[in-house]
Amino acid sequence: MEKTSRTENIKVELTELEGLIGHQFKNIALLEEAITTGSYSTEPDSLNYQRLEFFGDSVIKLILAEELFVSESLDEGKMTPLKSEFENNERFADYGEKIGLRNYIRAGEKKETISEKVIADVFEAICGAIYLDSEESIRTKEVKKFLLKFDIFERIREEMSSGGDFLPVRNKFENKFREIYRCNPEIDFEYSSTGEDHQKRWKIEKCSIKDTQTGECVELKGVKSDTWFNSKKDAETNAIERAYGYMEKKGWKFELSQI
Repeated sequence: MEKTSRTENIKVELTELEGLIGHQFKNIALLEEAITTGSYSTEPDSLNYQRLEFFGDSVIKLILAEELFVSESLDEGKMTPLKSEFENNERFADYGEKIGLRNYIRAGEKKETISEKVIADVFEAICGAIYLDSEESIRTKEVKKFLLKFDIFERIREEMSSGGDFLPVRNKFENKFREIYRCNPEIDFEYSSTGEDHQKRWKIEKCSIKDTQTGECVELKGVKSDTWFNSKKDAETNAIERAYGYMEKKGWKFELSQI
């Protein structure tokens, strides 16, 4: 009796989630797989979202690339960073939170402790599940219909029409450094981390740059994380943004007395 009740609850939850996604699954097992984490079951061969997350990531990349390609106003140099801006985990986690995805994820930990990275991964897995569940002729269209819920394409068009600078902060930093020193910067980070492997979070404890004249690594005092990030890349991006402002104040000079 208890098992039957649990099964019925699962069916209700999946039906609710289908409504939030806007796609009625022919193969509901795909949706179950997409929302199940590795920590949910102790069985070594049990399915989890990772396979679909890998596939869904590629599907989203294709859709975003196609959306950018149809615009003749952007060259490859602008399309690449703009695409990266709209396919990062922070955005996907935000989209997942907007539809209450956290409440449907099957995980060994409590709902409120599920990390943003896991939510982002499950979001991608759902995109992969929608694609595989749909008829071949409309697969991309069905995933795009789901993505339309988050105004992604409208935001892309706004960014394209704004005429803004699409270069990521790391590229801006490297370009400025090359302009002054005629070489690429050698940046070194010291990390700290917390959490289990599937929910690991990162901080930058110290950021240093190699002095082009002395060859010494110079620490940029105060350039470090003041919060935890879901990936090393996000932590590094934040640190480089801080480093850019720091170096601007110092006139991009490697004077030890200043740094």
